[in-house]
Amino acid sequence: MVTGRAQIRQIALMAMLTAMCVVLRIFKVIPIPNVQPVTDILMIVTLTLGIGSGILLAALTMFISNIYLGFGIWTIPQILAYVGCVLTIALLAKVLPIQNHFWMQLALATFLGWEYGFLVDLGMTIFGGFPAFISYLVSSFAFDTYHAIGNFAFYFVLYKPVTLALKKYQRRCI
Repeated sequence: MVTGRAQIRQIALMAMLTAMCVVLRIFKVIPIPNVQPVTDILMIVTLTLGIGSGILLAALTMFISNIYLGFGIWTIPQILAYVGCVLTIALLAKVLPIQNHFWMQLALATFLGWEYGFLVDLGMTIFGGFPAFISYLVSSFAFDTYHAIGNFAFYFVLYKPVTLALKKYQRRCI
């Protein structure tokens, strides 16, 4: 059973992680489209804290950041795309020893840039059918590649400090 104090700590942690992801999504660290560390943070959170935390962080990040960036028909596919990425991470963590291998994590983080873009494009088919999917897929490939390269680069920077901070959080809550 989780105590009231532990629940408050969990809420505070999710609030801080969400705020960090929202700020990093809105105020770009690098002025290249789709290059932001949010996907890497989601991956590290999912691997460290579990699928529930990853999905919650994904949904909160996209919802809150789109308050600033603007809501539209793309908001739901964006949320679902990140949920799809979190599910991919969780599934691979179950079947592969990914948590113990940095290079496997790096490869997955890079792949998630393309997966996220593909899932958003797929989600947009609801509004325009298969022709819309093809046009989104073709027109977004360069941006999805920027996203994948950004994930690759940011993972080197974020892996150690974020993982250590989350593991320290877990030790304090036990």
